[in-house]
Amino acid sequence: MTATFGVRDMGEVKDFIGMKLMRDRAARVLFLSNPGHFIALLEAFGMSKATPNKTPMVSGAKLANTRENLLPDGNRCAELVGSLPYLSTTTRPDIAFAVGVLSRYMACPEEDHMRAAKEVLQYLRGATRLGVAYGAEKPLQGHVDSDWAGDVDARRSTTGFIFTLNGGPVSWGSKRQSTVATSTAEAEYVAAAMETKEALWLRKLLSALGVDGGAVPMGEDNQACLALVNNPEATGRTKHVDVAYHMVRDYVARGDVTFYFLPSAEMPADGLTKALPGPAFKAFRDAAGVAPDMGMAVGTLEPDPAC
Repeated sequence: MTATFGVRDMGEVKDFIGMKLMRDRAARVLFLSNPGHFIALLEAFGMSKATPNKTPMVSGAKLANTRENLLPDGNRCAELVGSLPYLSTTTRPDIAFAVGVLSRYMACPEEDHMRAAKEVLQYLRGATRLGVAYGAEKPLQGHVDSDWAGDVDARRSTTGFIFTLNGGPVSWGSKRQSTVATSTAEAEYVAAAMETKEALWLRKLLSALGVDGGAVPMGEDNQACLALVNNPEATGRTKHVDVAYHMVRDYVARGDVTFYFLPSAEMPADGLTKALPGPAFKAFRDAAGVAPDMGMAVGTLEPDPAC
């Protein structure tokens, strides 16, 4: 870096744009977290003593725009939800789905929406020492999943994807699809196309850094989607699928990406498409690379051991 750019060596980095970095050089482990950010959030919204939740969103929860029980001050809800994406996109993929869903209802927030937003804070209250850890010598690996018509208002599906490198997450997302899928296979196929674009970008980035891991393997839990990916022929049941999503077939044929079947129970992206019950959510969190810190004191709050 110093040979190419004019930089100053300010010593070992410990904090960066709100993130705290810790290293165990003997074990070759790097840990990132945002303890100060969510401690400040809990204090700002009077949740420092709240009872912790085991999950950021109740399993099976379905938020909707009912236009009833509107909040007298919707700005307060928008302030809370607007403070969460920084966490969900830097060191806490475990709250990405909940934050993505809540972000859809900020125009006219209702009491249910504010209650769901506070449940995310209750989850953070019991999981203050979690972050993302890197250290295992593992290549770039992708996983993709989708629900089907989970959005109650628009009946659109939600894509969830996560890429891990060296044992920790480097890119993830929980995004509502731009079109309405008519089947689970189509929803999964659209999600696969979205993840393929991300895989190609990450592959180019790693190549620029001198790392060439070959084709990016990506796990998918829908057999019908895998059949579409590997079948270049159009059928009567898929001819309505937008041509933009068929690009995934070309990149599979070229060897840039590969898809393989991964059971839903082992899918790390499952928690990015729906609210899961406690045991399933913990399995998702572990698979996504969210882990406890390495003994760092994160402030005056003590996490709930049960979380």
